[in-house]
Amino acid sequence: MTTLVYITSSSFSGSTLLTFLLAAHPRVATVGELKATARGDVDKYLCSCGIPIRACSYWQRLGEELARRGVAFDVADFGTHFAFQRAGALANHVVRAGLRGRVFEVIRSLAINMLPGARSEFNGILERNRAMIDAICGMRDAPVFVDGSKDSNRLKYMIDSGLWSVKVVYLVRDGRGVTLSRLRRVEHTVSEADSANVEAVAAQWRRTLEGCEGLLARLPPESWVKVRYEDLCRDPNASLAPIFGLMGVGPLRIDEEFRSIDHHILGNQMRLKGGRIGLDEEWRSVLSPRQLAAFERAAGDFNRRHGYA
Repeated sequence: MTTLVYITSSSFSGSTLLTFLLAAHPRVATVGELKATARGDVDKYLCSCGIPIRACSYWQRLGEELARRGVAFDVADFGTHFAFQRAGALANHVVRAGLRGRVFEVIRSLAINMLPGARSEFNGILERNRAMIDAICGMRDAPVFVDGSKDSNRLKYMIDSGLWSVKVVYLVRDGRGVTLSRLRRVEHTVSEADSANVEAVAAQWRRTLEGCEGLLARLPPESWVKVRYEDLCRDPNASLAPIFGLMGVGPLRIDEEFRSIDHHILGNQMRLKGGRIGLDEEWRSVLSPRQLAAFERAAGDFNRRHGYA
């Protein structure tokens, strides 16, 4: 059974960097975010190797390998994200909803079984994930696959399927850094972000991680590890050692040439950047006292729980 290592976190927490570092191990296969939902115009999207994804020989070879397995594949639509196209809007809302408590999850499972076409489409998505993971691992001759998709509800579906031996890396970053990155995504300038916006962004970060932790609480403690983004940047090898142990692969010392290996990774713009591993703590100089106070109200106690003073 293939070992599936799943990175769960909020966005803007360093999952692309972690994926690159893990991809340096010869026993690990990955394409980054297997859910493949944030590529925009696929005709302009660049693979991490720098070549447009449609022209990249790796993705062409993957399509050929999947075809040999009887699976049609197009880089424009992986079909691996748990979102319904045929079962209807209600079923799609149910399957995409974030993780909740046990009662909600029971109701969700019942709904997927009962809504017309939902179970069939759900099983088809699982099968596409299985086929792609098998093909990608086969191309690299590696027993471990890393999925950097982050979403905790996707993780739950992968665990519940029983198709893989699932291990989890819980990646955490100082919420103030995540908040700054999110503000830059939704505001024209960070300085214009008022307290209400900062609190809303911080609260969303908190809810995302609380969903991750709710799922982790139901897993055997030996099946997951927690890594902080800041620790990963300061000492990559110390942070990676327990992850390699979780995977059941031998140790590997990572150096600054980790990007020199052949890689074809989906993710944010970091996938295209070279250079050394650098810790981003720009929030310290950019967020104003007023904005930091707003963050504190929404998520300060939660942030300190993860060791951020």
